[in-house]
Amino acid sequence: MPLLRPFTRRCFASRGPVAALLLALSVAAPALGAPAGAQPASAEQPPDQRPQGKRPAARRSSTGDEGGSRAARGAGAKGKAADRASKKRAARRDETSRTARGGTAAEADERKPLSKGAPNRGRLNGAVRLRSSRHLKTREGARTWGLPVLVKALRRAAFQVAKKHGDSALLVGDLSARTGGRLDGHNSHQTGRDADVGFYVVNSKGKTLRMDRFVAFDDKGDAIGLPGARFDDKRNWALVEALLQDRRAGVKYLFVTDALRARLLAYAAKTRVPAELRSRAAAAMMSPRDADLHNDHFHIRVACPPSMRAACVEESLARPACDADAAKKPLEAAAPAAPADGAAHAAAAPAADDAAHVTAARAAAADGAAHAATAPAPR
Repeated sequence: MPLLRPFTRRCFASRGPVAALLLALSVAAPALGAPAGAQPASAEQPPDQRPQGKRPAARRSSTGDEGGSRAARGAGAKGKAADRASKKRAARRDETSRTARGGTAAEADERKPLSKGAPNRGRLNGAVRLRSSRHLKTREGARTWGLPVLVKALRRAAFQVAKKHGDSALLVGDLSARTGGRLDGHNSHQTGRDADVGFYVVNSKGKTLRMDRFVAFDDKGDAIGLPGARFDDKRNWALVEALLQDRRAGVKYLFVTDALRARLLAYAAKTRVPAELRSRAAAAMMSPRDADLHNDHFHIRVACPPSMRAACVEESLARPACDADAAKKPLEAAAPAAPADGAAHAAAAPAADDAAHVTAARAAAADGAAHAATAPAPR
């Protein structure tokens, strides 16, 4: 007797329409009872049986991501550590370099601009060099280091004179040594706040003469040793005006002989310069009684910058009398000197300037040592 075979779809199909109907109902029943959105299960795969291999693959992917993130974090930490090590090495190299140059990290402030002490007894840090340009020429062999405020003021003033009157170049002599201190030929010029600048010169026809040395002038404005050359009132006043109107410069003094000071103030009055500016010029321009003649250059001094007031001393220190002072007496007798009460200045200046200059002359009496007693008389 043949073995009974399990019912299959083919069996139902061969047993007639009733069996086929039962087969259709058996296939549709699970789908009718399934929730919305559920996929009907096939006869070969039960509905509760899920595909094999999916979850392990997901686990493998998650594990790989975690491993990658850990590796990235590790690489980032190593990178930061390398950066820190690199910065430490760079700092050590900088320290070694500073030590080799004779300095340490604590001495880095030495490179910052600083005027220390008085004009005739001090030092200079962080100096900048004044170089020749189109409107400014440094005299050969001059020591041209100074505070940035002084160097920039000279450049701006020379530019303003050339812009206003054209065809001119300011001749600049000594400022200071690079680190300040004693400078041959001068008693001041030690802290980067002093500068010697030559006068503008014209010929007999009024044409500008470009000089490579300082030219001295007599009381009438005629050049000494240079026939036909004259003191250029127009450009020299423009220089004084540019320096005094430069608020960033802080010009305190303009040392010059009494005769040339009077010429400049007279020119300012003739050209109707405002009284306030003439008064300031009268107070700034003076001739110290114990200094050599300033008949061939302006001696410009700027005030102590506000940021340096703790270390910077405005006025020169009084110096003891020496044998060289006796040698200067004939020069003082031959040239007008500024009395302590400022009377000579007051007589030369316009009436509106008298009071201001008398006060300034008294204040400057102690500041007479602008140049060394051993410096050659007039330079």
